[in-house]
Amino acid sequence: MKKLTCFINDSKLLEKVESFCTKEKFILDAISSPDEFDYDAATVIYITDEPQKNLFPALKDTPVCIVGEGKADVAGLHYLRNDFEYIHLRCLVDAITHNGCFEQATISVEPVSTNRIYKIKNDIFNIEKIIFALTKDFVYFLNFSDLEKVRVGLSEMLTNAIEHGNLGITGDDKLHATEDGSYYDLVNQRLSSEQYISKLVTFTYKIDKEGIIIDIEDEGSGFNVEELPDPTDPESLLKLHGRGILITRMYFDDVSYNEKGNKVTLSKRF
Repeated sequence: MKKLTCFINDSKLLEKVESFCTKEKFILDAISSPDEFDYDAATVIYITDEPQKNLFPALKDTPVCIVGEGKADVAGLHYLRNDFEYIHLRCLVDAITHNGCFEQATISVEPVSTNRIYKIKNDIFNIEKIIFALTKDFVYFLNFSDLEKVRVGLSEMLTNAIEHGNLGITGDDKLHATEDGSYYDLVNQRLSSEQYISKLVTFTYKIDKEGIIIDIEDEGSGFNVEELPDPTDPESLLKLHGRGILITRMYFDDVSYNEKGNKVTLSKRF
């Protein structure tokens, strides 16, 4: 489990952090003195309302957040105001967890609905970074547990859209290339081919109080969904094709394809 360490004097601030950890299922290590800090790689962030410069070297690579108006003269620190809300801490932790950017300008803004359209290049080797960029606003609507599941499903679907859709790599192509160690060569060959290089994935989503609806559409030739092998069938255990859809169906309430098979619609109700 993720861990959050804090040294906080203000009891009200400490209550906010404790509530956050309880709801998000984080382990809370509330120390009574900075000297009690014990480095742990599982610690996502160290939060304090009493910055001490001489402590920071002991924190090693643990991200540090200072709560309050005064700022320590140390590069790389994060800051929250005393009146921060639950969602602001969630946004900060999410950005840190994914090496993203915590935008201070959004600290007083909380969306209640949003919809966007993105065009995505076939950067299949950076799926995790792309998914985080696409879903930064999801943190306002989902707790960490659900957010992680949604991101896993989206990673599978975006990978499919790029790999099988835009790059035209079939399940058998991937299996053979994986077995003989030529998968990366195959992908790079497709990425440099004029036949595939200009194709894009369109990522559209709408979020409101009812839930999330996401469309992922590639520019490939599509496929017959009915012909997908059952990944739970013993005869299909070695096949890679279809597993992403199975995983995604575990985390979304509905997964459906258009008739052509090049567009998937995912929905998750709140």
